Amino acid sequence: MRTQLRSAAVLLAASLALTGCSSAIPAPASSDKPSASASESSGSGASELSATPSTGPVITGSAYTFNAPEGWSVPTQEIPNFTPDSIVADVADADGFADNMNVVKSPAGVVTADQVESAGVAELKAAGASNVTVNPRQTIAGSEAAHLSAEMSGGGVTAAMEQYYLSNDEATFVVTFSFNSTVAQADRVALAESVLASWKWS
Repeated sequence: MRTQLRSAAVLLAASLALTGCSSAIPAPASSDKPSASASESSGSGASELSATPSTGPVITGSAYTFNAPEGWSVPTQEIPNFTPDSIVADVADADGFADNMNVVKSPAGVVTADQVESAGVAELKAAGASNVTVNPRQTIAGSEAAHLSAEMSGGGVTAAMEQYYLSNDEATFVVTFSFNSTVAQADRVALAESVLASWKWS
């Protein structure tokens, strides 16, 4: 699963390129060194989202639609060697980091939550992510989704990430929300869940 899930680490690193003032930061090199296992959530089953759906601009991806947060838009800045399925950002963010959401289709097809919580965690750690945490699974758009949290630093910026793995019958889409690390996790999750509550398969 190392090659198949590597997009998760690349996605996190690419999010650092959407800072207000800095130039793009290349994705870190992968590593084959073993990494310690992350703390896993207790219990079993996935909880339903209870957030009120976002009402921002409608974004259409290759197999889905969602409503971006109010005030967010598709950025004009290109990230070298990174072509997400969709991307939106708070381009007016004035804290030095443009909070953003991007979606990448997994080349592995459908990836299970169990695979994400093992191989995906190892990939993020190998790429230099810290504080990698496995959160309770949630039911999003009718399917069980894994949820990872992590932080990554580069170019003097530390980004905090909430990453969800959404699947239909044919593929898994890695949905990553990245924020300045000063944003509290409760606020990060609240925004992410409002967007995910608007997610629809097409």
